[in-house]
Amino acid sequence: MRLVGEECMHRKKYSERADGFSLIEMMIAVFILAVGLLATAQLMTMAVGLDALARSKSMAVPTIQNEIERLSDLYRRNPAADELTVGTHQAAELVEIRNPLNQNVLNRYKITWSVGDMPYPRPGIDLSGKIISVRATPMLTESRENTYPFQRKTTTLNAVITAER
Repeated sequence: MRLVGEECMHRKKYSERADGFSLIEMMIAVFILAVGLLATAQLMTMAVGLDALARSKSMAVPTIQNEIERLSDLYRRNPAADELTVGTHQAAELVEIRNPLNQNVLNRYKITWSVGDMPYPRPGIDLSGKIISVRATPMLTESRENTYPFQRKTTTLNAVITAER
């Protein structure tokens, strides 16, 4: 059993220590919270930008694959076509990817490709075909490349095309 006097002293001792937080403790806590929130906001901004880049690149790959298929088919039909001469070539028009629901333009790409002859691995072996490198460059308008951060990356695919299927 406790005595009444001891209980009063016990309460007084705790009440003197537990008055609350000091101003400096509160300022430190607010500073740490603000730094954490700023870092989170910066990460969210970066995540949105990287999402846009991933979407742009994922839409560019089928566009490039279609161009490789077109050039491969052209090579099978006419290996001497102007578009298949050694050097760099560019499509006449930009490729636009549109939203099927409202026909808004989602992405525009300038398609360029480089054509090179197949190297001969050993003397006496004749490899007929071409090496092509197709590049899709994101565009804002007909003549202006997309220079927004996280969206200006070009996508390139390489292929070997031959007359055989």
